[in-house]
Amino acid sequence: MSAGDQINVNQLIGRARAGDESACETLLNLYKGRIFSFVYRMVRNYHDAEDITFDTFVKCFRSLSRFDTSRKFTTWLFTIAHNTTRDFFRKNKQEYEYFDETHAAPDNLIEEFEKKKKMERIDHCLAQLPPIDRELVILFHHEEHTYVEISDILDLPITTIKTRLHRARKKLAVLVRQKP
Repeated sequence: MSAGDQINVNQLIGRARAGDESACETLLNLYKGRIFSFVYRMVRNYHDAEDITFDTFVKCFRSLSRFDTSRKFTTWLFTIAHNTTRDFFRKNKQEYEYFDETHAAPDNLIEEFEKKKKMERIDHCLAQLPPIDRELVILFHHEEHTYVEISDILDLPITTIKTRLHRARKKLAVLVRQKP
């Protein structure tokens, strides 16, 4: 998002704080796809992901007055999504521990097919990682957050993020290399 887009988001936030429902709807429409995708990759259940995404935005709009507009909105929103997902895991008594792939453009149909198969395999293996390892991989590689942003979202030191992400990549690589 460019500086101009950030100003636009901050304007939307200001309008939403003032009770403008269309600004809230615009913010929701701008980010619901990314939040749903992130949550779905964590919980691997469509209906649970819908509920968690909905709860994330309810919490977002309820606490919008406390959002510091000098911070990046997406980092704040993903923090809420992370915490809401973690609460879901706790409520359902699932173990919550902290969790790469490179995307290359296909040159032809065969390469595209092979890439799709590889991505399906990686996604299948990603689902086998502990939730926190999965979350780190998703935030870094799929959502393209920086270490600093992930540190803010997960409320963990950057060194911990780097270490855990490195370990998660190793685990994922081992799973990918195993026979299906």
